[in-house]
Amino acid sequence: MPVPRILAITRWFILLAVIVSVLVGGGVGCTFTQSSSVAGSPSPFAVVTATTTAITGILPTATPVTGVARQPTPLEATTLIRTAQAGTVQAIQIVTQTAHALEIEIAALFAGARRVFYDEFVDNRNAWFTGVFQEVELDVIEDGVFKVFWTGRGASYELYELSSFTDFIAEVDCRIARGSGDGSCALVFAHQKDVGFYKFELFIDYYRLSVIAAAGDPVILAEGDPRRLTTVDTFNRLRVIRQGARIRVFINDVLVAEVNDTTYPSGRIGVSTACYRAEGGVEVQFDNIAIWSFP
Repeated sequence: MPVPRILAITRWFILLAVIVSVLVGGGVGCTFTQSSSVAGSPSPFAVVTATTTAITGILPTATPVTGVARQPTPLEATTLIRTAQAGTVQAIQIVTQTAHALEIEIAALFAGARRVFYDEFVDNRNAWFTGVFQEVELDVIEDGVFKVFWTGRGASYELYELSSFTDFIAEVDCRIARGSGDGSCALVFAHQKDVGFYKFELFIDYYRLSVIAAAGDPVILAEGDPRRLTTVDTFNRLRVIRQGARIRVFINDVLVAEVNDTTYPSGRIGVSTACYRAEGGVEVQFDNIAIWSFP
């Protein structure tokens, strides 16, 4: 019996639709999919303190999606390499621009501040404590540096007693001459007697910014590994910039942490050393301590 004309046309449309579907489905299965992940611009902080991480994180990914049927052609591979290189250049530019902006800002802060204290330890004109303290610490000023020797476990600090500071810049060069990771040097600030203070502490392989209360456990506000910035057996510069609640800490002129904290809004500034080994054997040295106040 002859097929009605309308039914025949419908079957042709169905057959045509099936053929198109098969062709499209096969084409999708063989298409190379390139995945790329470009991170957003790092914060100034992330850029300066983790330059390597920031550069790595911003590179486009050149790995095909799992399950793709073929590898990229030489032309595609070249394109991916060029894309990655362009990402690297962009990341370096971001790091450079951010670091330059920070340098300009810090220079402006120094220009607007007034230096109120400086000691390069050519003598003891500022009457630092020298001698034996609590039978485990010996302090001397010789060879143009302030030396602290530890024969047992302990920690102590020396304060600039003439002024209390709210907004300031403080710097000191310090060296852990003996004792390896068992000793530390530090800047203390916002010290309030019988209340507490902040401590920016440097070890050979570790740094931390802590809030030290007269009662209770210390609270770590920031910490990290300084070894990409420091040199062993030589002096390394610690710097603290405090502006209200904003606290920034630097190692060898590089910003390593920025926090907002008002636990102690003002207080005295000084230096600190510590020995974390019961048998002692730690020697810490200081040089070039300076304090600037903001108007």
